[in-house]
Amino acid sequence: MQISRILGASIGLVLIVSALIAGQANGARPVDPGYKTYFDGSTTDVTTTPLGGALLAGGGTDSDVGMKWLLAQGGARGVGKYGDVVVLRTSGSNGYNKWLVGFGANSVTSIVISSVAGANSPVVAAAIAKAEIVFIAGGDQATYVRLWSNTALQTAVNQRINAGYPVGGTSAGLAVIGNYVFAALNGTAYSSTVLANPYDATVSLGPALFSVPPILTNVLTDSHFAVRDRMGRLVTFLARLQQDGTASAPRGIGIDEASAVGVTQGGTGTVFGTGNGAYLLSVTAVITRTCSSGIPLIYTPVSVQRVPVGQQFAVGTWSNITVGAAAAYTLGAANKALSSSSGSVY
Repeated sequence: MQISRILGASIGLVLIVSALIAGQANGARPVDPGYKTYFDGSTTDVTTTPLGGALLAGGGTDSDVGMKWLLAQGGARGVGKYGDVVVLRTSGSNGYNKWLVGFGANSVTSIVISSVAGANSPVVAAAIAKAEIVFIAGGDQATYVRLWSNTALQTAVNQRINAGYPVGGTSAGLAVIGNYVFAALNGTAYSSTVLANPYDATVSLGPALFSVPPILTNVLTDSHFAVRDRMGRLVTFLARLQQDGTASAPRGIGIDEASAVGVTQGGTGTVFGTGNGAYLLSVTAVITRTCSSGIPLIYTPVSVQRVPVGQQFAVGTWSNITVGAAAAYTLGAANKALSSSSGSVY
């Protein structure tokens, strides 16, 4: 009896190996679905009453307070108990999962999209459709634009936003939740380069990837702001939006590393974290502007308000900041550089 079992098992193993070899010989390979998922938390789905809004995070170290705020905007099920989170990305893995579950998320599903087919997967769309919070991780916004535009993923995220659920993003994820998007399709843009030539190929701007909350209409976002000296490029982006006829008086918000801004549906922005906080840029429709290919940008005046961590402001108008809390000044672009009324660009 024992010998027959051994022989039977051996024959079965030979048949399996033979089948695998035959499959490989015929060119068969496992089908790549174009996405990977990483799951932590409860498998029991929950529902909440969402508060909506958006978390705009500047990259670097994530703000604990900011992320807890985002969870709460998805709706609470009791003290410290929140809904299901979907984290979207095109690189990395599950770095947010246990952290957010520890903050009270019912579950966290991180989905790494590697192809358009993955972004069109019904599995991906179904996961987003059950999420109370959608968060877009850092990475490369060019891949987000290329892989997610006109897909089921894009539709599913838009449906959640339009249904009143909150969205958040950090770094590259922040770049794609503004009304206008720096898509970085030709690589990143450096302030020194684009101030010298506002039509440099790296200035690749596009329309919103997602249905951003209405309060963010007319806003372009940028991250890693002071740390990576991005004021010059955000100023240039605003000039291009005007020059190209995309917007008559666009606004920009630059958020520094380790800082984040929570934006409610009612339009109140609260600055969380550490870092230099948020920089609010605005221009008028009649600003002095010379914006042409190969010629240094001339653009003045650009109004700037720096809102430090712990302060609030009205997102729709860049106003109602705590008296004395903000540093207000103006910038001008000329001769391939910025000048500041305060003596400092930041």
